[in-house]
Amino acid sequence: MTKKYIRIAELIYKDKIGNLTEQEKCELLAWLEESDFNRQIFDELAKGSSLSRSYDEYRNIHREQVWNAIEKQIVPQGRQLSLRWVGYAASVIILVVAGWFIFQMSDNKNVVQEGKKVARITPGTQKAILYLDNGEQVVLADNNTVVVEDSLSGRIEQVDKSLVYQTESTVKEERLNVLEIPNGGEFQVTLADGTKVCLNAGTKLTYPIAFVGKERRVRLEGEGYFEVKRDENKPFIVEINGMEVKVLGTSFNLRSFAADNRSTATLISGKIEVKTSSRRVELSPNQQADLWVGENKLDVREVDAAVYSAWTKGRFVFRRERLETILDDVSRWYNVTVFYEQSSAKDILFSGIMERYADISKTLEMLEKTGKVSFIIDEQKIIVRAK
Repeated sequence: MTKKYIRIAELIYKDKIGNLTEQEKCELLAWLEESDFNRQIFDELAKGSSLSRSYDEYRNIHREQVWNAIEKQIVPQGRQLSLRWVGYAASVIILVVAGWFIFQMSDNKNVVQEGKKVARITPGTQKAILYLDNGEQVVLADNNTVVVEDSLSGRIEQVDKSLVYQTESTVKEERLNVLEIPNGGEFQVTLADGTKVCLNAGTKLTYPIAFVGKERRVRLEGEGYFEVKRDENKPFIVEINGMEVKVLGTSFNLRSFAADNRSTATLISGKIEVKTSSRRVELSPNQQADLWVGENKLDVREVDAAVYSAWTKGRFVFRRERLETILDDVSRWYNVTVFYEQSSAKDILFSGIMERYADISKTLEMLEKTGKVSFIIDEQKIIVRAK
């Protein structure tokens, strides 16, 4: 019986942090449907407050010892355990075990928890995966190596932490490559026309090895900073979710992560044309166009454009930004998972400047100094608590 309730406590903990498998969800649901008493225990744990108050009392008690002690006190010799006492014992052990799971990380947030060393969370590095048009995959890292040399397309080389295309002008057909940046990474690429693109973590850029025809067209998913080589006879066009950005020669930042639910173009210098299915606008420097996905609503506003390209210079800069948006960026860069104890914390607004290559604890400390939230670091997870 002890193992059963330890198992239920584990499932409740995994449900609290959003880490249940489909099979485990069914297992927990079946237990909840067994009785109203089980549901009451679950609801009490979901509140979190009672566990927090009593955790200091519980945490030094071994869960097996707790059960044995309960049995000795409530089971008279030669008599069966009544359903009433089974329910009481179950509730106690579930509270103890789940409390131990959920709050064990509060002892030492940064380095050691219950004698276990916590993995250090490091900033992102130069890394990417290059998908060639022939199906070959090339893993890129922070080094200088020749990647591809093809008599038909020319040379693709890694130079000074950037992928550089030196393709032949004789290429007559479009051959697409894809550069994918995983979470915890960043990379740069110089396209065949000389356009430079910085790509952020969790981003994918699809582009031809040489621009054939009357335009230069690429597709972006995620976030990229572009410095476009000017060519008045061949406009440069970037496709992002629901939006096309057309330029001749300029610098701008584009962002379109699925979690944001919007596509954003921010102009640094020059001029760009932003087109959606229903509207076309021209942006001047320090203007930004926002397209809310699904609403087909394009908003244009004045901004400090430098804020939106600060990530290319090693900084996180936020101006009255929602905590969820900030931590989405942090989670991609440090390759961590974020959990919220209260969903209301997602909407808290923050402003600040943080170093992108600093230890993650420094980044979180900046946010904690506002007195609005606190964080628990548990291996590759960050748990957010509103104050």
